[in-house]
Amino acid sequence: MGPQGSLAGSFLFPSWHSIQLLFVPKQHQGKKITLFLVDGEPDGIKTLELGGWSGMGTVFPRNKLREYGSDESARKPGVYFLFGKENEESSIASAYIGHADNIIDRLNTHNRDDAKEFWYQTVVFTSKDDSITRAHAKYIESRCIQLAYEAKHFGYHLTNGNEPLPANLPKSDIPVMEGFLENLNLLLAAIGYPILQKMESKNESDMNNPLFICKNADGKAQGTARMTNEGFIVYKGSVATGRLTESVAERNKRVIEKLVSEGILRQDGDVYVFERDYNFGKPSAPADLILGHSANGWDVWRTAEGKTLSEVYRRQ
Repeated sequence: MGPQGSLAGSFLFPSWHSIQLLFVPKQHQGKKITLFLVDGEPDGIKTLELGGWSGMGTVFPRNKLREYGSDESARKPGVYFLFGKENEESSIASAYIGHADNIIDRLNTHNRDDAKEFWYQTVVFTSKDDSITRAHAKYIESRCIQLAYEAKHFGYHLTNGNEPLPANLPKSDIPVMEGFLENLNLLLAAIGYPILQKMESKNESDMNNPLFICKNADGKAQGTARMTNEGFIVYKGSVATGRLTESVAERNKRVIEKLVSEGILRQDGDVYVFERDYNFGKPSAPADLILGHSANGWDVWRTAEGKTLSEVYRRQ
């Protein structure tokens, strides 16, 4: 397929590359995603398409706003996501979800807004066949914000404020827009922005992904966690000790101060309580934090039956 084929949408740039991705969700129903590098740069403008779907996603960094705006698809109604960090030290990304009748006009307004200083990466969803109207876009925006607040994903701080009222749509349009939303959610997660994805909760029973517990000798510090597709998640309500051995004191103090400043940990006497789920990526760092001494997370995290993390995931 040439550079002006359907996978490129309506972008007509001379340099192009196309990557085929195969995404297999939990229900094991395969999905083919086409990622198109519009300007030939891996971190430049990209379009996303899903087999049999009339929608299209466009991903680009803020410095490519002008180039994005030169294409006719940028003047369509749609929904957009702005991602970035308030500061370089933050472990949580800030996000804003919006809709517009003309995407590029709205993004240009945000570009002059000091409140959007965090914004670096942009993800836009429109339709290839003009089937998304302003009312549709408003409905999808409202549902995205609702899902984001319900998901409470540990990696994101939503800056929208109050949830908007959904747009009034004909009943026959709602199932279609819910289907659009499902594909939008899948694509967002597939490119590394799972802001609408609900994590496996502590209360879920999953034989393939069991819960693990790590606790100190007196039981005052105890963590509950699970190995997930995104990393090692320590759940809200877990407790880390404030009594630290010399081997981890300096490192743990830095981590604790950072997590307290971000509202993830709350001090309660000589312990620290997790106020929200948090992804540590690896199991040893949270083990050190909970126990107050250096530990191999693969050995100290155990299921209710006593199996270590290593026994469950390394000894297949």
